[in-house]
Parts: sequence; C-alpha cells; structure tokens
Amino acid sequence: MSSSTNTATRQSLRSTAESLLEMARKAGAEHAEVYGYGGTSLSAKMEKGDLGQVQADEGASLGLRVILDGRLGFASTNQSSPDALGRVATDAVAIARLSPADEANVLAAPKAADPALHLADRMDPALASLGVAEVVERARALAADTLAHDARISVDQASFSAVTGESIVLSTAGVDATDRDAALTLSLMALATEGDETGGFDYRGSVVRDLVDVDAESARLAGDVARAALGNLGARPGESYTGPVLFSPEAFATAFLSPLLSGVSSMAVQRGRSALAEKLGEAIAPGLSLIDDPTDRAAAGARAFDREGSPTSRFPIIEDGVLRSFLHNAYTAAVGGAQTTGHAQGGPRSVPMLGAHAVQVMASAGTAPEDEAALLRALGSGLYVQRISGSVDGASGDFSGAAKSARWVKDGEITHSVNEIMLSGNAYEILRAGMAYSRAQRRLSGSSLIPWALAPEIPVTAG
Repeated sequence: MSSSTNTATRQSLRSTAESLLEMARKAGAEHAEVYGYGGTSLSAKMEKGDLGQVQADEGASLGLRVILDGRLGFASTNQSSPDALGRVATDAVAIARLSPADEANVLAAPKAADPALHLADRMDPALASLGVAEVVERARALAADTLAHDARISVDQASFSAVTGESIVLSTAGVDATDRDAALTLSLMALATEGDETGGFDYRGSVVRDLVDVDAESARLAGDVARAALGNLGARPGESYTGPVLFSPEAFATAFLSPLLSGVSSMAVQRGRSALAEKLGEAIAPGLSLIDDPTDRAAAGARAFDREGSPTSRFPIIEDGVLRSFLHNAYTAAVGGAQTTGHAQGGPRSVPMLGAHAVQVMASAGTAPEDEAALLRALGSGLYVQRISGSVDGASGDFSGAAKSARWVKDGEITHSVNEIMLSGNAYEILRAGMAYSRAQRRLSGSSLIPWALAPEIPVTAG
C-alpha cells in the first residue's frame, strides 16, 4: 500500500470516528467513546504441500460505547455511510436506555502516552509495502525450510501473513489516541513419520516487525518445529512417580501462567473468582517475577495505549515472588476506587474487556539456572513436559491433563519420547512451594517471554 493511500485511509478512519462520536451526542448520549480499527491484511497458507487459501482484506470497523445516566449501550459497524453511522448511534443509545444503571460505567480520563512508545514512529515501511506475491513466496519458503531438515518431516500447515493497521480512540471525555502498526505473523504445524509410526504434531508461531528479520526467524521457527517433531518419534511407555517435573515455556504458560493472569484480573477479584484476592504484598511465587511490558516492540502485544485510550507502560505484577498489583480497566478501577492500569482489551466489536498485553516471566535477580540444559541437569531423571492438553481452572489453579511431546530424562539427558502420560496439581500451591526458573526465555507466538521451570514434586501417572 502506498504512502498516499495510507494517509488517505488514516484520514478517513479519523473522519468517520469523529462523525460517529458527534452522532452519538445528537442521539442523546451523555458520554460516548468510539474505538476504530482499519487496515489491510494479506495472508497465504500452505497445506500438505499445496498452496491453500490466499486472502487479501482491507477495511475498517468502529465500535460505539455510550453511557446515559449510568446505563451502558454498545453497537458496532463496518460501514462508513452517514446512514450506517446514524443507525449505530441510535441503536447504542436505545440499548443504553434499556440497560440497568451502574455507577461504575465510566469512560477513561485522557492522559498522554509516551510518544516513544508509538509503533507508528518505528514502523518498517518495507514490511508495510509487502504484496500478495511475496506473502505467498514467504509461506512456501517456511514450508520448504522445515522439509529441508529431514525427509521424515511432513508439513501440515505453514502460514504467513502481513497486517498493517491503525487504531483510534476518541471520547467525549477528551481521549484522542491513535497509533499505527505493521507486523508479520508466521505459524507452522508439522509432524514426522518413520515406517509405520507417526509422531505427534508440533505447532508454533512467531511475529516480527522488521522485514530484515524474517529470513532468520523463518529458519529458526522451521528448525524448532522440525526438531520437536522428530523428537516425538520412538515414543515409549512412561513411568508413574511423584517427583520433579520440568516444564517447557509452552507447558508453563498453560499450567501456571494462565491461572496467574486470571487471578490478577481485578474483575476476577471483584467477582470472587480469584484465589489471589487477599494476597497483595504476599509472597506467592518465590523466585519468580512477572511483568506486563507492552513497551517491548518485539512482542505481538506491543502498544502505546489500551482499548480505552489509556497509556500503557511496563507494569510489574509480581516482583521477586511478591504480588504487587492487579490489572484494571476504567470499569474495575471505578468499582474498586482505583486507577486504570491501562489494561483494557478488545476491539471494535465489543465493549472493553480486561487483560495483559505482553507478559514476561523471569527468574528473580540472583543465581538461577542458565537455560534448558541446566534445568535438565537439575532434574536428573524424570519427565520433561513440552505441552499440556487438558483443563486449567483459573479460579482455583487446579490443572490436569495429558503431557504432549513429553520426553524422559535420565542423568540430565533426554533419552526418548514418552507416550501420553497424565499429570495434575494446583498451580498456586506449586508456585508457592517454589520452582526453579531458567534465565533463558522463549517467546511464545510472538508475544509472551517465558522461561523453563522445574517443579520439585508433581504426581505423574502413566497410562
């Protein structure tokens, strides 16, 4: 897309958002907020060796939130005509008049974001100018890079997409926030076959914001998936025991990070669904620090402001094992008599929700194992879990499921793949008892940075 087209698109999105905000006022809204997103998306998918879906999309959507006497109404559209905008404004106000009043229905107050955090100022123009042909070629290259590792590899799906877009938040409270972003998303799913044996799938994804990094990232992703798929061959029965278990970043994110993020949501706290509700200032995870860092441009969740236009920042949640903060949007802040922490989430199709943007889990300052290999040595003998398929209760922290792509470790070395084996526990109890975390981290799906983690005692049940 040319620079002049980009400029015209941005001007059109702002003009439409301003028109919708004014129509909401005229329709009777006491307070109103417009969230708009417009952009282009190019994607290509290789499926089982053949070019599958190739798609090009361009457009914009706007969501209108109105408040009338504490009553909330919301409507959205992907149309920009005056008639369509007028209907959205009328519908949102009509819904508000039928909704129950809630004094916590408020709009975020305006606050300037740090200009250095705006992605638009660091956007790679080469990335934003990619065409369909290059996107297709990149998808083919990702599949080819994976197949080149070993003749036993089969690529089920290789996807490559380029997205360029702009977000805007305007409100009657005075919020006026805009930013642009461009990113490439790579995803890959593959397995390995040897004779009559077919190993389990391995799936991974990544995000890059600079075109110059794509070749190296594609090669890294292909190598990681190929090695994991090959490692799934030769699986043997597991062993039941209660003892140490090593979790990969992916497995840690499922069993431990997921309930942690549920527990630090102020919405969960206020609704009595958080085991961390009374734990502020307490040690809940010795050796661990958890921050949300949307200032990290490499992360898929990087952004200068949240869904309500509130500025984002590097936000400590757990420091050296101690719970320091809960996440707030404007609604939960009003309920709790607090300030929004810039954690409103969502798009133009819904009212703001709540969640972290780009979390980082890390070992607390001090001595910690360097990497995966160091934790394998610390494990000695036992189970190394790379993925978990099962259930995780965000409120209680209970998890149970099958270990996928699991490996058996003996004397600090991986010896073989393990058939599906079950494990269970309570994330909060295991975290509180203390885990060992590597200094090395892996970025998952282009977003979170997560270390390897060794739990001292978990029950493992072989099938």
